[in-house]
Amino acid sequence: MNAPETFEEKTPAERSSIAETPPAPPHGVFTMAIVRWVLVLLTALVATGSILSFAGVHLGSGKSSSTGQVYYCPMHPSVVQDHPGECPICSMTLVLKTEGKANPSAAGGARNAAMATAPTVRVPGLADVDLPPERIQLIGMRTATVKREAIGGDLRTVGVVAANERGLAQINTRFGGWIQKLLVSETGERVRRGQVLATIYSPEVFRAEQELLLARGWSSAGGGDAKPKHDHEDLAGGLDTNARQRLELLGIAPQEIDEMLRAGKAAEAVPIRSPVDGYVVGKNAVAGVAVQSGSVLFEVADLARVWVTADIYEQDISRVRVGQRARLELASYPGEMQTGKVTFIYPIVDSGSRTLKLRLEFKNTSDRNGPRLRPGMYGTVYLDLPSTTGLTVPTEAVVDTGETHYLFVLKDGGRFEPRKVKVGAHLKDKVEVLSGVAEGETVVTTGNFLVDSESRLRSAIEGR
Repeated sequence: MNAPETFEEKTPAERSSIAETPPAPPHGVFTMAIVRWVLVLLTALVATGSILSFAGVHLGSGKSSSTGQVYYCPMHPSVVQDHPGECPICSMTLVLKTEGKANPSAAGGARNAAMATAPTVRVPGLADVDLPPERIQLIGMRTATVKREAIGGDLRTVGVVAANERGLAQINTRFGGWIQKLLVSETGERVRRGQVLATIYSPEVFRAEQELLLARGWSSAGGGDAKPKHDHEDLAGGLDTNARQRLELLGIAPQEIDEMLRAGKAAEAVPIRSPVDGYVVGKNAVAGVAVQSGSVLFEVADLARVWVTADIYEQDISRVRVGQRARLELASYPGEMQTGKVTFIYPIVDSGSRTLKLRLEFKNTSDRNGPRLRPGMYGTVYLDLPSTTGLTVPTEAVVDTGETHYLFVLKDGGRFEPRKVKVGAHLKDKVEVLSGVAEGETVVTTGNFLVDSESRLRSAIEGR
């Protein structure tokens, strides 16, 4: 088999024929050319559509500009255009901005007429918000109507039972000595007025009693009806008076002095008696211990009447008066009310809690377990307030920034207007509104946080 001829082995004529013939194109060149022209054609079509769309937008804008219609995105107020469409950020359908030119309904007209008599105060940093019904339903918004209701009834607060300071007695001595007997062994024991709590031997008191006996002409060893030994009765009477006065100044009760004179003998121990009925709430006395003049041995509290201290908020101060009726319910006796009254209003407001302290007084009763009202108990206090009328809204409708109060009023066409208000008394679940809204207006109660956020965003965009 012969091998193929090379280019050098060919004849000059064949070589010339090969040189004049162009080389064949590579495989796939025609396919790439077709794809390139298709892409060029598609680009031209897109450009043509964009030009036509731009022209249509301007033609349409010319029509809408004559009507003054503006569409915006409720979620992104910065997206504003003059024709319907979707938000390029969140794909939400754009909403027509009414600019407050919508015709009010009959109910809205009545509401606006009512509001015309109530001056409105704008809230700095907030702007009106327009929401479509679909979004209002989506966020679960709830509203309430401003109502005129009776304001009064009960002012509820927390109270703490305390001992009546007027019935609190501290028992001490005006002389020194030693405790011989201790007749009250423990704190909390109930004592009666005049009951002996302890006995004290005092050399000072013993000498004063002997001087009185001598002034009376009694012998230190005998009793009975001894006659005065002094011839000068006036001098004896003066000594008698001075000695008795000295014992009284040492705190010895007159009946104790008379008992000593009848016995005709100086008492070895001085009885310490309780000046009031009550309970021993403090005890420093120990048998055999020396005491000094002025030492407090016992503290007895008369709990026949007790005090209850309660705090009220600053805005409720004007509604409380001395002598007002009050009721107390304790957790220990649920459903049982104790009746008392306000006896004192403290002059200073607590700067931290912004509350004012009240003092109420209640009559205490006792059972087999002791007093029912015990110092330290907590309870719920109900103050009976005079009944008045005023505008009220639910408590959650009012936004409290610490410096101002405002709420959102629902207007016609789904517009929410921030309104600065002045609040008054706080009720159970409502608050009194003194100014800023009118009776019959609708305010937002649930969802006002979202409305507040969008209102602030709108205000920042509009540069308010």
